[in-house]
Amino acid sequence: MSISDVMAAYDAIRQKNEEELQRRRREVFAAVPRLAELDKELTSRLVASLKDALDGKSTDTAAIQALVDESRALLVQAGYDANYLDPIYTCPDCRDTGTRDDAQRCACFKRRLLEDKLAEARLTDNDVSFEKFNLSLFSDEPIENGKSQRDMMRRIRQICETWANNFPGGTPILLLAGSAGLGKTYVSKCIMRRVIERGYTAAYYTAYRLFSLFHSDRMGESVDLTPLFEVPLLIIDDLGTEPMTRNVTIEYFFDLLNERYVAGLHTVIVTNLSFLELKQLYGDRIHSRLMDVRYSQKIIFKGRDVRIHMT
Repeated sequence: MSISDVMAAYDAIRQKNEEELQRRRREVFAAVPRLAELDKELTSRLVASLKDALDGKSTDTAAIQALVDESRALLVQAGYDANYLDPIYTCPDCRDTGTRDDAQRCACFKRRLLEDKLAEARLTDNDVSFEKFNLSLFSDEPIENGKSQRDMMRRIRQICETWANNFPGGTPILLLAGSAGLGKTYVSKCIMRRVIERGYTAAYYTAYRLFSLFHSDRMGESVDLTPLFEVPLLIIDDLGTEPMTRNVTIEYFFDLLNERYVAGLHTVIVTNLSFLELKQLYGDRIHSRLMDVRYSQKIIFKGRDVRIHMT
């Protein structure tokens, strides 16, 4: 959603609220005719006070306040709220403009942009976050050097949350590897949510979808690959599940990783493959880039498939 889209949304909100206000006025004026008279007189006095102010004359604010007080009293007597005919604002802080009186963007404006980014990133599930990370899903039985899967996941959560909090610092590539069902995708989306919440843009692609775009581009189809090379955070999930295509898969993937590194952008890669399998499938150049400690931080997930054991 662009800024113009957000402003158009505010226009729609203001129009809807204005229509509701006019409906209330018709309802109330029909029920209490005296309120219509007071409204007309109040409008006339406000216009006159504006002219007086422009001419440097004083305004009879007491008379205006008396009309307001009488109107509110009549509303209450008729069974309405005293503020029933006041302007309606969905967000009173910015009066549905997106900008506060101090010229700063309103919290509701920022929230709209954030919600749109989360929706685009398919992160509308509020359970996907570091705050909702449920360690109890993982076994507390020791499996390696006295550490349990839960211990390992606690450490992984800490590392990944730190990486997200330091974004756009940290290593350019974060590689999450391990067997299926260990929580890698969930962790990657937790990272993505935190990065987006901190005001950055991120994109999530399965490897199958990503390499399908590469293949379409190779075949001469009109495909815009620019976002892949420009988005601050790119998450590639299920690397290794995509079909291998000659002169496409390896070449495009290396170019993507290299161009993003040169541009100072970050990439999270999720895979079920071992490091050896990555080398066998993608070759030395990509394996070298993924394994190089200057470019990549690697996290290995171990334990049992939590999806099987969830109840």
